[in-house]
Amino acid sequence: MKTISRRSIVLYCLPLFAVGLFTTMLNNYLIYFYQPTAASGLPTLITQGYVFAGVLTVIGLIKAVGHVIDAVSDPMVASLSDKSAHRGGRRIPFLRRYAVPFALCALLIFCSPFSSPLLNDIWLAVFIWAYYIFYTLYMIPHSALLPEMVRDEGLLVDSYTWHSLFFVVGSMLGYATPAIVALIKKAGMSPIAAWRLTFLAFTVVGVVLLFIPSFVIREKDYVTSVRPTAPLMVSLKHAFSNRHFRIVTLGQLFEGTGMSFFQACIMYYITELMGIPEEQSIIIMATSIVGSLALYPAINKWSKRSGKKLPMIVGCIVFAAAEFIICFVDAFPKDSAMVTAVAFALFVSLPFAVLNILPSSMMADVIRYDTVKTGVNQEGTFAAAKSFVTKMGTSIATMIVPSLVVVGAVTGQGVGRQGLLLTAVVGGVFTLISVVIYAMYNEKEILGLIRGGSKEASK
Repeated sequence: MKTISRRSIVLYCLPLFAVGLFTTMLNNYLIYFYQPTAASGLPTLITQGYVFAGVLTVIGLIKAVGHVIDAVSDPMVASLSDKSAHRGGRRIPFLRRYAVPFALCALLIFCSPFSSPLLNDIWLAVFIWAYYIFYTLYMIPHSALLPEMVRDEGLLVDSYTWHSLFFVVGSMLGYATPAIVALIKKAGMSPIAAWRLTFLAFTVVGVVLLFIPSFVIREKDYVTSVRPTAPLMVSLKHAFSNRHFRIVTLGQLFEGTGMSFFQACIMYYITELMGIPEEQSIIIMATSIVGSLALYPAINKWSKRSGKKLPMIVGCIVFAAAEFIICFVDAFPKDSAMVTAVAFALFVSLPFAVLNILPSSMMADVIRYDTVKTGVNQEGTFAAAKSFVTKMGTSIATMIVPSLVVVGAVTGQGVGRQGLLLTAVVGGVFTLISVVIYAMYNEKEILGLIRGGSKEASK
């Protein structure tokens, strides 16, 4: 087997730029787009208010079901990929086949065309659910192939740094959406047309990047795999029987759920709680992204020196503190709101850097640990099992957030100040729980076996 070059790793990680764009579109702007404030100028396209069991909104219910569909489909796609006998490899053919529908669905989510809220509800449901299916068909094989191709521990950390870097830079472009929309509106377009044109441009860029790995990477040059023969449920049972896997997965469940609360409400925090105009939100988001990128080299070195456990715990503690600080936003001077917001953005730079780089790298260690012990490559199944658990948590967050933000809203509005403060409290609590779980992770055992297995393989 060839040793993969750094250039090939960089090219392989490029699709994460597109994933960062699409994830920002859904996580940061979906609720803002479909539960608009009066200041946004956006029309009301879907049914508003509580529509199910007196606590769920349309968008919360649709997105939550989408996450469930996504989670349930993960193990099935992983099993198909792990057992694939395609002459092009187990992973790359999936990337080539599903790049276009993945990107197209991300755009169509925001293109509901009807005057009837009910028909738009149906449109939104169809394309959100389709998006999650195609996301799984692309990302599960993509995620599984990286730790298969990169066998050196230090290089694997570097690979996930590139992986995260592209995701964050893509997210950063996504965070610029309000500023881009403002420029387009100044050119005479309506707010809704401006938002859609911006997302169309993101989709064109995204689909090109999604295709790159499938044409520059020859999977079989770098990977020789022992395909699992066990049925899907047996493979999943094996994954969850691994104590280290359970701990890391549970930690990522709570940490990811806390992050989901934050991402879903960030535009509300900036515009409604801090009182900063929508078009200036890019300053705050760019500050946090640039700050986190500046910390990437330090986080990379820190994790190589001390392991990933300590940085993860510190990152989660700081992020929980950031979410609780939001609850005291009214105590800060109103005449210096921008200064306060920029300082807050710098504060969250550390957890953003840590939580963007290390979770995937930590999980890759656990997966490699299992491969060394068993001699069977089940990267796809492990990735899917982890994804199943974390996405179920995200679906819960997705249901709760739209319902919470309505708390305290005045008649005719879909957002209440009291509800926004509640989202910060709940997100902070979830993140603190992840600290307790990560503290139980036995990283010394994991790395000891991996390094021992690598030495044996090199003899």
